[in-house]
Formats: sequence, C-alpha cells, structure tokens
Amino acid sequence: MEIIIDAGATKTAFILLYDRGQEQGGFTGAGINPNYTETSEILRVFARFVKQYPESAHTDRVRYYGAGCASDANKQRMTELISSFFPLAEVYVYSDLMAVCHALSSGKRSIVGILGTGAASCLYDGEKIVTIAPSLGYMLGDEGSGTNLGKRLLTVYLTGMLDAGLRVQLETEHRLSRQSVIDRLYRQPSPNAFMASLAPFVRQHLDDAGMYALALQAFEDFFASQKYHFADAEMLDWNLSGSVAYHFQDVVREAAARQHCCIGEIVDAPLPKLAGAGRRGV
Repeated sequence: MEIIIDAGATKTAFILLYDRGQEQGGFTGAGINPNYTETSEILRVFARFVKQYPESAHTDRVRYYGAGCASDANKQRMTELISSFFPLAEVYVYSDLMAVCHALSSGKRSIVGILGTGAASCLYDGEKIVTIAPSLGYMLGDEGSGTNLGKRLLTVYLTGMLDAGLRVQLETEHRLSRQSVIDRLYRQPSPNAFMASLAPFVRQHLDDAGMYALALQAFEDFFASQKYHFADAEMLDWNLSGSVAYHFQDVVREAAARQHCCIGEIVDAPLPKLAGAGRRGV
C-alpha cells in the first residue's frame, strides 16, 4: 500500500494506492507549506485523511511532494510529522517541483515550472534537480502566479485604469471597494490567498484586450525572470503544472513563444500521473 501526496499552498491532495494498484482512494485537505503552516494545522490535515482511510496507517510507503520542501530542514520536519501517522512506512519527502519532474519529464533533461497560487521553476537533468531559480515569494516575485495576476488586477482597479464595465463586475462579484481591498491587503491575514482568488476573474475576461494584455505580460515576466537562471533555457522543453498554467495555457504558450521558450506538456496537477507511476511500481 502506498500514499502519494501533492501539497500546495491552497490544497493538499492524497491518493492511496492499494496493493497491486487495483484500487485507489482520494482525499483533499487544506494547503500545507512548512514555511508558513503551523504544525497543529499540518497534523489536522493528516488526521482527517487517516480518519477517512484508517487502513492507511498500515501503509509501507509514503511519497510526499510539497511546497516549501526544497530545504533539508523542512524535509526533515515533514518526514517526522508524516512518520508519526505512518510508523511502518518508508517516507520520501520531495519539493513540489520534483512532483512535476517525476510526472512530466520521463527521465529527460528539461525545465520544469509551477504556475499556481505561487510560481517556481528548476532545471531537471532526468534524475535530479540541478538548479532552482530563486523564489522571492508573492511580495517580490512569483510573476505569472495566481497571486501575481490578482495583484496586477488590483493595481489597475485601484489606479482607475480598469474598464468601467469590468470594474462594476469585479466590485459586484467579489464585493470589493477601494477600502475593502486596502483592508484585505494590509489588515487581514493571507493577502496572497485573497489576490490569488481574483485570478479566475482575469481568466473569465480574456476576451477583453486589457485583461489579455495583463495576463500575457504576467506570463512573459515569468519566462523572462526564470530563464535568466538556466544557460540553455531556450534549448529545452518547459513542462508546466498548476491551475494557472493549465487554465491560461493558450496565453502561457504565446508568452513562452515571445520569450523563445518551448512548451512541452502542461497539466493541472501532477498527482494523476504520479499515481500512474505508483501503480507501475516507480
């Protein structure tokens, strides 16, 4: 029995693979990032999974792919927490980027990226991650992420540059005003989640020239800022995962072409492909 976990800032998805891959159970909980998430909340997510699948306590293998797990310290922390729930299991903790590497790169050298609530990329040599582009988070970086798209939308809204019709729709659908936006950004917790929640509005209005230009520039900025860190960025395929990459993929492909980057595969989430690999014994 094996458990494969894909943990991002917004949600944590579990798949339980039974012996010989004949059956599988799925579960989704709150997001986990050990840089920000309290231990009590992490334990709560795992406790809910085990409660739904009590047989999982006897699993012999856990593969955890998570946001914030590039550092050895966070890998060790997550290994210890996971082992407390699955004491019989071999536990493997990887970064969320490695999930995309394992799912999409098929052992080939490529550049792998995530465009979801946040953004990240790395150079994968077919076996290991060689280089990770520096991550500056949503305040200083994360170009092309859901948070970044929301930030750009709020900027044009607050500066009065948003089309009047779209402004009314945005205020109505999200119950926004200038004061409420300031309050959400500067006085309430998780301003990144608030900004990311506005990305679907951009997606829904890509037929508007201004919205399309906003998204295109965000993704061009992603490729421009990330490829700087990879010497052969324009020679390799870029494999991408994440809800933003998937739902904006036509714009992402245009932005990549403008930056002379070649897109390989784009998926919403790597977990289904990781589960397939698990059934094959990978």
